[in-house]
Amino acid sequence: MEMNIEGVDQISSLPDALLSRIISHLSISESIRTSILSKRWKNIWKSSSCLHFDTNFLTKFCIDIYDRDASFRDYNRKRLYDEISRGTGLVEKIIDSHETKLVSCSISHIEDNFKSGLVERLIKNLKEKKLIEELSLVCEQLFVSDKFRCNLPPGIFFCRTLHVLELKGYRLKDASPFESCCNLVTLRLNSVNLDDKTLSRVILNCMFLEDLCLCSCTGLKKIEIHDKNLKSLKLNGLDLEGIDIKAEGLSILVLNSVSCSVNMKINTPSLVEFGFCSDGGRLQKSTQIYSRIIDFLERCCGLLQQQNPNNGFVKCSNPFGQLHTLSISLALDSQMEQHILDHIFRLCTHLQRLGISIPPNNRGPSDWELPYPTSMFWEKRELHDSITHSLKLVKIKGFCGKEEEIIFAKHLIRKAPMLRRFVIECGENCSETGARETLGLPLEPRASVNLSIVLKPKMLAKEFQCPQIYNASQLRSAVFFAS
Repeated sequence: MEMNIEGVDQISSLPDALLSRIISHLSISESIRTSILSKRWKNIWKSSSCLHFDTNFLTKFCIDIYDRDASFRDYNRKRLYDEISRGTGLVEKIIDSHETKLVSCSISHIEDNFKSGLVERLIKNLKEKKLIEELSLVCEQLFVSDKFRCNLPPGIFFCRTLHVLELKGYRLKDASPFESCCNLVTLRLNSVNLDDKTLSRVILNCMFLEDLCLCSCTGLKKIEIHDKNLKSLKLNGLDLEGIDIKAEGLSILVLNSVSCSVNMKINTPSLVEFGFCSDGGRLQKSTQIYSRIIDFLERCCGLLQQQNPNNGFVKCSNPFGQLHTLSISLALDSQMEQHILDHIFRLCTHLQRLGISIPPNNRGPSDWELPYPTSMFWEKRELHDSITHSLKLVKIKGFCGKEEEIIFAKHLIRKAPMLRRFVIECGENCSETGARETLGLPLEPRASVNLSIVLKPKMLAKEFQCPQIYNASQLRSAVFFAS
């Protein structure tokens, strides 16, 4: 049977500028392969605004063999390096063939490329010829060695057009590559090894830095940041002895899985977004982080004295006054932590988005004595402006359907007239009874007629197959299930 299909190639009829923008979202291998589609596509990739040289492009099939075959590691190490070196050398040729300026470029390489000078040549080429704006460099350390250090000349990252820089897998011996680096606005260091002095010098050199992110960095003991220009600071997965942050203009502060064993001083009166959570991790470390979170929140809420030499905390300012977004770790079945949350609602008069992560190893109810049953805690609370006037989005992770958790959820559903979206993500410890109680939440009377309740995980939807509990007319469109 013959099929005569007549049609127009709509994609090829698009302007070159739009085609280049589409191709810029592909990896470099996929971008170059588009040149075989037609004569018109042959050189489109050369005007792409973004080039992404990922690890697959550099290593081809070699890494897969290396990971699977132990004998390959022992007898073909040189072959592996040669294969990857050819890939990184090809990066230089491709960039030279590119014909326009680059907005963004990401490159993966190996540590030996420092010795050959390839990394330095690539950076200079991107700065001088391509007028790069965003640069991401990933160092793949195939055979970890403490001797490896970033060997780049002083001021290599100074460039009038370069505003965003990301380094991953580097070991910085000093801050010399950042000398006079007043051009950088955003700096992200991921899995970078550096000491306290180097970090301080980097921040000092980047005098107009507004966005700083440190993720899983090693070698740091104390982070001390006193900067008026910094607007966003994100720390993730750090094990520290001290934190001293004084930033009057800081609007975003995120501390995720940050362990601080001694001193923590935070003076950030202009915060709009604040996050202080534990992601679980190893049980002992996670418990320590969670304990420090609760201590910090108690002092911010005024439940404890402003200074306590025993734990090193100092309450420098109320970080909740201007908050719109808050993400914290709290156990909703703890009476003491319920009091903390109540004080947060009182202090955060402009709160719009609230995220609560319930730790799997929470401490459970405390021994606070109340003149009424604990189940009436939220019923007896004063309704604060944050709940009645501003709260729009709530997300709770690790929800187990415990009585106190259900009561708190009902409190928000019934009392928050501005609430638009309520996401409940059940934890692994959620019992069958807890799941059924959670499934009953969409049937509660709501203060907001536009409220959508999203339940996760999707397996909870199976409970709706029980007709004696729910029916379709009751559910309407008030609840959604998502994976």
